[in-house]
Amino acid sequence: MAITSSSATFTRFFTPYLEAEDFWSLVDEKLRGGAFTEPDDSQVEAAGFASWEDFFDPNFSYGSYRKGEYVAFNFRLDQKKVPGMVLNKFVRQSVQKFRDENDGKWPNRIEKQQMRESMQEYLLSRAFPQPCTSEVVWNPARNWMILGTASSKMMEAFLEYFERQFQLYPVPLYHAPWAFNLLQLTPGQKDVLGSLVSLKSPTVLNDGRFLGSEFLTWMWFFIERLGGSIQAGDKIANVHLGDRMVLVLPGDRKERVVCTTQANFLHEARTGLRQGKVVDEAQLFFIIGENEYFLTLDSSLWSLKGLKTPRQLPDYGREDPDGRFLEKMYFIEEVFSVLDALFTRFLAERLTPGWESDSLVQLQKWIDRGDGPEGPAAKI
Repeated sequence: MAITSSSATFTRFFTPYLEAEDFWSLVDEKLRGGAFTEPDDSQVEAAGFASWEDFFDPNFSYGSYRKGEYVAFNFRLDQKKVPGMVLNKFVRQSVQKFRDENDGKWPNRIEKQQMRESMQEYLLSRAFPQPCTSEVVWNPARNWMILGTASSKMMEAFLEYFERQFQLYPVPLYHAPWAFNLLQLTPGQKDVLGSLVSLKSPTVLNDGRFLGSEFLTWMWFFIERLGGSIQAGDKIANVHLGDRMVLVLPGDRKERVVCTTQANFLHEARTGLRQGKVVDEAQLFFIIGENEYFLTLDSSLWSLKGLKTPRQLPDYGREDPDGRFLEKMYFIEEVFSVLDALFTRFLAERLTPGWESDSLVQLQKWIDRGDGPEGPAAKI
């Protein structure tokens, strides 16, 4: 879903500072230079930037990408595709034509492959490109960017294109990179985290999922045993479990146990913990002042899924055309502040010697006893 939709899903990135004498002039130059252009008949794929308001408009009239301190635009990717069943049908017809012309002889493997490739090229030349878009919001002042998709293919296409146009390299903000790039860690904490998760590993995303699972489990403990209240900037946030939790076996995310998280069903999830399973996904509910938010976070800690923010007014009027967008960004940044506060507090415990001797002991007691919010408080 789009970033501005009622149930938004997006991935997060750290964006280094863009060196420029005039930042907005450079952004204007790069966006216009990388604006989407319609593919010709020979192109199978075309990519480019387009207006936030209309992804069919690549003109960025009147600097429409600038919305307060944010850069907002669409990334558009058009691809020509031929459905497999259609291709197979035409290949069968080509094979039959070959047999008719060769006294019933079947084409050999190389001949059949040539038929398939020729037919693929022919069908692609007749196909219409299918547009796919993803919203992009970039906050250069705070060094983050969000991309309105969780599709790995779309993310790869965007990053390749954005990096080529801007010569700027966003860093995916999953578990360890989130901590290193956006949180205020001490040098000692960074050393410990680096020893747990190597950012140089090509498999770092999966290697560090254990950290995300520990964080999700710790949040459950924090909510149940310590009340779930945390200071986020100048506000107090109350954190609750939502209606869904998923547990998996470590190293095997295919076998999934889905649990609802109403109070009388939590024992099912805790039983999974006792059996050696780990939390892989959890729905959370935040209350910050009068604002309420639902979101789902998985063990990668990279994407926010199904984020529901407070209801917005249907129309801000012509005098404030960007008001709706800026209010949505306010809500999203409010959620970010709570997640940062929670992850910082977790890491303050996880990256100290007391984690093994104290925190894990308390967590295990909580798991084994099955105490709910009414049980005796455990200090962690």
